[in-house]
Amino acid sequence: MSDSPINSSAATSRFFYNYLSCLQKASISEKQGRWYMKRVEDFIKSQKGRQIKTLSGNDVTQYFEAIGRQNRLTGWQFHQCIDAIRILYCNLLI
Repeated sequence: MSDSPINSSAATSRFFYNYLSCLQKASISEKQGRWYMKRVEDFIKSQKGRQIKTLSGNDVTQYFEAIGRQNRLTGWQFHQCIDAIRILYCNLLI
């Protein structure tokens, strides 16, 4: 399979469709789900092309430490970010 933009776009759409399904199974509301999706998108973008399946627990911890130091999120938003990534790893990437 090539990495053409069309294939990449289809894979990305499939990935987020599957993640959305995980959110529904976790009883995350549609409104919250939009924010969970944003949290996961931000996490993926921060990895600068590294495959998220290959990240270690330490890599994820470093991400949380970095966004915590930025002090841009309130406590509940930070918790939401943690929960969004927990669902990503525990429900989708298992």
